[in-house]
Amino acid sequence: MSETKLSASDRMIEAAGRLFADRPFDSVSTREIAAAADVNLSAISYHFESKEGLYRAIFEKIVRDMKPVRVNLALVLEHQLADAGDDRKAYADILALFISRLIDSAISPVTRWRMRLIKREIEMPTECFQIIMDGHINIIHDLLGILIARISGESPTSERVRLEATSVLALCLQYALNEEIVKVRLGWQTIGPEEIRKIKNSMTDMILCSLDLGEYIDFVRKGS
Repeated sequence: MSETKLSASDRMIEAAGRLFADRPFDSVSTREIAAAADVNLSAISYHFESKEGLYRAIFEKIVRDMKPVRVNLALVLEHQLADAGDDRKAYADILALFISRLIDSAISPVTRWRMRLIKREIEMPTECFQIIMDGHINIIHDLLGILIARISGESPTSERVRLEATSVLALCLQYALNEEIVKVRLGWQTIGPEEIRKIKNSMTDMILCSLDLGEYIDFVRKGS
């Protein structure tokens, strides 16, 4: 079976995204992007009007491509929170599953250059910062807030819950956003399935303890 051939616009988004992930916007030329995507230089202006338009289209596509992650996490809460009642063991299990899915989405080989680009945008925001915030990060943050609010008994919009949701999100994403530091400090050559398992265990234990669910760590480990 032959592989699906990418359209010219998708090839430009993919090629430019990888280049922008590793270098500042101004250091990447349209000629370089066109060569990497195997298109004529004029194709950039034809499809995106400008290099800025292409940069914006990359983030719009990242948001679209990550929709299954948002839907999956929303379904986890929708299907499991209603049945949890006041069962804190159930909350621990749901939280562990949420963490696992979130880490998988961030460390997946498919998303790694996207995570590097998002990190660059967070550090040096442009108008695209709001695209990724509104389209993805805010939604994940709100879902985490709903879960943490159920665990703590507070409002999802309270400052404490929002701060805790921010901390959990930052912990889960740090290994994707700081991959090279992680590999150097832990002596890992790569971050593969075994390393991801260790990351999930460490993050789950830490987050369960921070939310007063540490007593259920063994229960969660047995169920995973």
